[in-house]
Amino acid sequence: MFHVTSHNNRIAMPEKSGEINSFTVTDTLYPNWVWPMRTGELLALWVGCTLTILRHGLRTSVNIYAELGFAIVVTMLLMTVGFGLRYLWSLARPSFRHQHRAMLILIAVWSLGVVGIGIFGPIPGTTTAGTIADRSEAIFLWSEFAVVLAAGISMVRIIRRAATQGWDPALVVVVSFLILIGIGTLLLLLPRAQAEHLLDTPLKDRAIVALFTSTSATCVTGLTVVPTAEYWTRFGQVVILCLFQIGGLGIMTFGAFFAIATGENLQVKESVTFRDLLESEGLGDVTRLVKSIIIFTLICELVGAWTISGLWSDLPLGEQIFQSLFHSVSAFCNAGFTLTGNSFVGMGMRWQIWGGAAGLIILGGLGFAVLYNVMLVSSSRFRNYQPNPLFHLPRQRARLTLSSRLILLTTFFLLASGTLGYYLLETLNEPKQQPLGPQLCEAWFQSVTFRTAGFNTVDHVDLHPATKLFAIGLMFIGASPGSTGGGVKTICFALAVLAVISVMRGRDRVEVFGRAIHASLINRAVTMFTLGIAVVMITTLLLVTFENQPTRFLDLMFEATSAFATVGVSTSVTPELSLPSKWVVIVTMFLGRVGPMTLMLALSRRSTNARYEYPYERVTLG
Repeated sequence: MFHVTSHNNRIAMPEKSGEINSFTVTDTLYPNWVWPMRTGELLALWVGCTLTILRHGLRTSVNIYAELGFAIVVTMLLMTVGFGLRYLWSLARPSFRHQHRAMLILIAVWSLGVVGIGIFGPIPGTTTAGTIADRSEAIFLWSEFAVVLAAGISMVRIIRRAATQGWDPALVVVVSFLILIGIGTLLLLLPRAQAEHLLDTPLKDRAIVALFTSTSATCVTGLTVVPTAEYWTRFGQVVILCLFQIGGLGIMTFGAFFAIATGENLQVKESVTFRDLLESEGLGDVTRLVKSIIIFTLICELVGAWTISGLWSDLPLGEQIFQSLFHSVSAFCNAGFTLTGNSFVGMGMRWQIWGGAAGLIILGGLGFAVLYNVMLVSSSRFRNYQPNPLFHLPRQRARLTLSSRLILLTTFFLLASGTLGYYLLETLNEPKQQPLGPQLCEAWFQSVTFRTAGFNTVDHVDLHPATKLFAIGLMFIGASPGSTGGGVKTICFALAVLAVISVMRGRDRVEVFGRAIHASLINRAVTMFTLGIAVVMITTLLLVTFENQPTRFLDLMFEATSAFATVGVSTSVTPELSLPSKWVVIVTMFLGRVGPMTLMLALSRRSTNARYEYPYERVTLG
């Protein structure tokens, strides 16, 4: 419905651009003031967000908290006034309310909160130690929360606008990860994020550490040049936790979920973008898939944190909760970050490791589309056991898609062969004086973690060279499409094996499970394999050149593959890398997370298929 006013008989008409629910500036009484006011609101928002970060990022020795807090309240007040004026001037208020529903609710709640704190808040000098000091401090904290939430709303709107305007999904992925890495680097450079005794270190050294750690966390790799527990404070560890949580699920996923949570429907262009990013089968499944991803992730991480909490039962309750949550999220997102100093070395026999942590890693590495498909099939099978009323027509049963079948079968094969291969290589080459149980636990966990996670229960420096080479193969294959893991993906490995089998059988098509796979998908899988091998070889070449340690060639290739596949396991090479090698690893981790093929598509110009074909001619293959 359009809102008609008597002011010059103007009608608020929707704009025909790709902007979400947008209306032109002619839908206001003062169109010349709209854009300056929007710009001022955006500037006030980011100034307030910056001041909030500084207020919590500076050391306690800097006594300007009250001034920064007052400035944050002022920026929030300016945003409220500007937004309120734009609403009062609007000639299409119902549409304005629908378009800015989340921001209107936020401003209303913030205003009521400030009034409530002013009337009923704590009185100065009457509170106990460790609580909010007075009403002004409570208002400062409430305003900081509102500013950060408003910045999140603004970021989500930008992401959605990029999706609706038809941006290439590959470009959206690349840009979103670059932005997240940049924000993470700045946050980790704050004085409060780093241990106090390290602040005398030159800024350029701390900057490269912050960039390396931010990239590793955002790309859910787990390689570190400094000990996470010793170098970073609790503030810095929380930043790292947020980075690999957002990086594991993807910024686009959070944007889509926020849009759905606020009651907005995804437009067709958005659904297409999210379908490509989430490996969904159809447009109709995108909304349900996004909801399922967030809910399933939260449930798995909370249950996982409770499951592995026994590892830190000797710590105080608060520390136990943080340690459990940090490692649970790190495991599910396949990030590989730990706060123990030596990962899980010596804990291989504990069920929380070979059962709890390994289960989280496998679930996170399967891919959300596969988990969603399995959930649909399971619920469909359960419904079939329910008594149906008379003459009730049977519902269509959900089935496992071809992708899900290939991924589940390949994952099972890799886990089983990885366990057996590790056990045989380590046992036959260097017989150990250990019972069979601990050896199998170690072999099972390394098989799980080599492909995706980056944890370890044994020191990888002591592995036999044959085992390291075997691990490089597992890391290169990696996790499944649409998951939190990296590598060339299990589905590419499966298609490559099927193509080889097809050639050996003399078939001109790849067939499996009664289905034929299109040649374009085989070509894409071969391309991803080729690009992956090229990236690993180039990275290894650069590391060997810069480090000038020919005797450590296998360790450097191990490091290069771990960076590309975003695994995070290492043979203690990472902290010893020179500055050029660190830059090489940073770029490789980024390439591994977004995918070399994705980056090429984002940087290249899409072209339509030609309307002509050249004649075919055979070439000699040997």
